[in-house]
Formats: sequence, structure tokens, C-alpha cells
Amino acid sequence: MLTDLGRIVSYSTLGVMAAGAIFTRPREGGRVVRAQIARQIIFSAWDGIPLVALIAGMMTVSIVVIVATLAPAASTPELIGSLLATVIVRELAPLTTAVIVALRSCAAVTVELGYMSWRGEVEALETMAIDPAKFLLLPRFAGLTIASVSLTIVFTATVFGAAAAGVRLLDVDSSVEHLATVLHTLVSATAMSVAVIKATAFGLIIASVSCYHGLSVRSDITHLPRRATRALVEVLVLCTSVNVAITLIAL
Repeated sequence: MLTDLGRIVSYSTLGVMAAGAIFTRPREGGRVVRAQIARQIIFSAWDGIPLVALIAGMMTVSIVVIVATLAPAASTPELIGSLLATVIVRELAPLTTAVIVALRSCAAVTVELGYMSWRGEVEALETMAIDPAKFLLLPRFAGLTIASVSLTIVFTATVFGAAAAGVRLLDVDSSVEHLATVLHTLVSATAMSVAVIKATAFGLIIASVSCYHGLSVRSDITHLPRRATRALVEVLVLCTSVNVAITLIAL
């Protein structure tokens, strides 16, 4: 129990260090840091858009079909829109996106930093008076958080289109007024706010856990695969726990 608490404190400390690096000598290495952030965003966010859009579309169509099949008399656009806004936008969108980002980037960040730590490159940066928090932590925290939030928005936008297509294809109600009600409910401000808050928290969790386990690799490179696996498991557990906590608070 104390070990787990200490690890969570370590995760939080890395986040504070990454945030503090923004204000520490802001002009130092700005171009390099921005390039690293852009590289992380491209890998974690841009390259993951097709997969996120595919999963979001299939998930939305499945829910529309289930509602229309199991409760045809009650499958109004208002009901479908309410279910999509609550179940998909607030719950599944940020959590599913976090899982995708973690599967794509968690092990990659852990292995990258672990290999650098094993080779002594982190200590070399400190020897050259280069802040490791700014050049190693900040790009990954910023890139993974931006990736989590942006992909959640992509997920929601795909749900927006898939819901409209599903309602029309199943002929739940073809009137423009009812269809507009579905879309309005789907992108409600409350649902999107909760989704963005969750996505931000998930991005920070993925970054902090990945960086911690990567930098924990020291003299034995054989620990790296176990660290990468452990990081992914902890990310999934923490993201799920935080998701439940925010849901209970937002009720």
C-alpha cells in the first residue's frame, strides 16, 4: 500500500517537474523542445486518427442498432442522442481513446527513455547543464496530453456523423427537427466538458507512468520489457479508476 502511494507521488512529481520546465529558462532549446512535442503529437495523435475514427463509428452504429432493435417503440432520436451523449461521449470516448493512446505510445515512451537511462544519457544531459525535465519530460507530457484530448474530439466528431447516418439508415425518425435534436444532445456542452477533463487527466497519467518506468531503468537493460508491460497495466488501471471517480463527481 505504501509502495503504491509512493509511486503515485513519484508520478505526480514528474508532472510537476514537466510543468515547471515550461517556466525554467523558457528560451533555452525552444526549437528542439517544440520539434520533440510535434514528433510526439504526430506519432500519438495524427497516426492514430484512422483507428480512433473506425472504432468510434462502429461503436456508435452498434449502439444505435441495439437501441432500435431491443426497444423499437422507444427508439426516438432523443433517447438515442441521450444514450450516445452519456455512454459514448462522456464515458467511452475518453477512456477508449486513452486505451488506444496507451497501446500505441506507452511502451514506446518507456522503452525510449529506458534505453536512454541505461546508456547514461540522462546523466550526460545533467552534466552538460541541460535540464532533462525540459528536454525529456515536457515534450512527452505535452504531446501525450494533446494527443489524448484531440483524439477524444475526433472520436466525438465521428460519433456525431455515425449517429446521424445510423438514425437515417434505420429510419428511426427521418425528420430534420428530430435529427437536429439528436445531434444537439450528442454534443452538449456538459458531456464534452466532462470528456475533455477526462482526456486531459488520462494524457497526464499515460505520460507520467511511462516516463517514470522508463527512467527507472538503470544498469540492467533486461528490466526494460517488464517495465514497459508494467507501465501499460498501471496506465489502464489508473485511467479506469480516474474515469469512475470523475463520473461519480460529475453526476
